[in-house]
Amino acid sequence: MQTGVDEYHGVDAARFQMEIQPHYRPAVLRGLVTHWPVVKEGRTSPQALAQYLKSFDRGELTESMLGSPTIKGRFFYRDDMRGFNFERQQETLSAAIDRLLAHLDHPVPPAFYTGSVPTDVNLPDFGRDNAMDLIPRSTGARIWIGNSATISTHYDQSDNIACVVAGHRRFTLFPPEQLPNLYVGPLDYTMAGQPSSMVDLANPDFARYPRFRAALDAAITVDLEPGDAIYIPSMWWHNVVSTGPFNVLVNYWWNDAKPWAGNPFQALVHSIMAMGEMPAERREVWRDVFDHYVFHRNGDPMAHMAPEHRSVTGPLTPRLAQYIRGWLLRCLGG
Repeated sequence: MQTGVDEYHGVDAARFQMEIQPHYRPAVLRGLVTHWPVVKEGRTSPQALAQYLKSFDRGELTESMLGSPTIKGRFFYRDDMRGFNFERQQETLSAAIDRLLAHLDHPVPPAFYTGSVPTDVNLPDFGRDNAMDLIPRSTGARIWIGNSATISTHYDQSDNIACVVAGHRRFTLFPPEQLPNLYVGPLDYTMAGQPSSMVDLANPDFARYPRFRAALDAAITVDLEPGDAIYIPSMWWHNVVSTGPFNVLVNYWWNDAKPWAGNPFQALVHSIMAMGEMPAERREVWRDVFDHYVFHRNGDPMAHMAPEHRSVTGPLTPRLAQYIRGWLLRCLGG
């Protein structure tokens, strides 16, 4: 496992967009948000941080995850894979914060976190004084609050900037090409939306998951403190361990895809259904077809056609996207 990652100080929007983002590698942005009022409140005390966050709460419900002390903060599947080792509960963010405060001094508290909470819904004025300047202000922020927890290795389809507000976090990152070595679980039955690795990073079972050794050789690990941030490019796998009785993180997801374009993950699942059980030689033929039309391995696949006759292979406009969706729905309904 590697311990080094590119680190930057004093990053502004121009430097991020010109120097960091094009490399398609994770980058630590030291001290990026130390000036945020929420970070300063967190340095004062958990109670001060709690009061600051609750002052923005408008009472909208969110979802919390609750596990017994026996799971040791690792939110995961049950051993029989027929459920999860935690329960979900709807509550306000203030109620979730109060629950966390009630267990601050417990030596072995229940595992708890509430995550991916959109601040523009639950804490609508939060971004006024705690703004992210590296990306467009229209990019929504999400807040994650909990005690010591482990979030299993997963990826996000969007680029991500994650900012540590309180507590400490260790990120372990794997390049996208390590997918075959990560032993990913079900694609459609997941803890929080994204498929996750089945390997326990803290105690890997190499007898069951032998290729995971190769993944570890390619992994990058980094520790973040309050005020630090990390940029994680889309499709980079990452495992996140938070330590401490009161952890807060704010993150931002964004991508440059056209808003009317389809979802690549949904296309993947449909492709598995359509081609996954084909004889190997036929799958190879379809691999060539996808390389030609989707990945443009041979250049523009329709360069020989006039633009008005390219149909579904033409430039993707909202009108064309609507047509393609309608065509697909008719096909799938048949």
